[in-house]
Amino acid sequence: MKSLINLLQPLSFAWLLLTFWVVRRAWKRQWRALALPGLAWLILSVMMCTPVASLLMAELEGRSAKVKMGEVEQADAIVCLGGGAEPSLTEPIGLHLKAGADRLSTAVALLIQKKAPVLVLGGGGFKKAGMMHSEADQMMVGLGQLGVGTEAMVSLGVCADTHDEAVKTAALVKERGWAKVLLVTSAYHMPRAAGTFEKAGVSVVEVPCNYVSSLNRVGDFQWLHLPHGDAFGVFGAWFHEVIGTWVYRWRGWM
Repeated sequence: MKSLINLLQPLSFAWLLLTFWVVRRAWKRQWRALALPGLAWLILSVMMCTPVASLLMAELEGRSAKVKMGEVEQADAIVCLGGGAEPSLTEPIGLHLKAGADRLSTAVALLIQKKAPVLVLGGGGFKKAGMMHSEADQMMVGLGQLGVGTEAMVSLGVCADTHDEAVKTAALVKERGWAKVLLVTSAYHMPRAAGTFEKAGVSVVEVPCNYVSSLNRVGDFQWLHLPHGDAFGVFGAWFHEVIGTWVYRWRGWM
């Protein structure tokens, strides 16, 4: 039933219609008419019916060693990069957890287990009533609503990107005399994030989380399966990191 429902979703249904069209043109040997639509069908099939996107993501996620909570060493602070939550005008706690919420839950767990005495929250900003507000500030409010004490939390304010988070953290490190911090972010983002923080002068202990490739989530994959649009999200995240790494190296940020 789930597979049937997935086939009826717009992207999968479009793939199904394109499959019928390609097969019909191939049957009639209309090769010229088949060229571009056939290429489009091939790209969609590789992305939606094979584990290519997941394998690409698994390689990126595998560049940082997996860690267990009990194995994480002590540090002076925990730095949680943004992307796991966003402000909400309708949620009861004023906070909406997104796909990357593992970042926030992992960082809070580290704080509760006293792996470090301070939690530093990063993130972007949002406009409300014509004013820019901090995602990190709102996360602190939301955590307070959940009963998590915010006395040991520090907001980096509105950050433009990972480099901005690294620069602001470096200023905190210098001001407070921290020797090293626990860096919490998605596993696929960790290579770029760790490189950026180290370049900014922050000594980090990597705590990767939020694994999104099926190989890391369930430990297996199918070489061929019915189309599923989720692969585009995985590929998009992988592609963003690859391009982002090139840009950061070109700018000398890592």
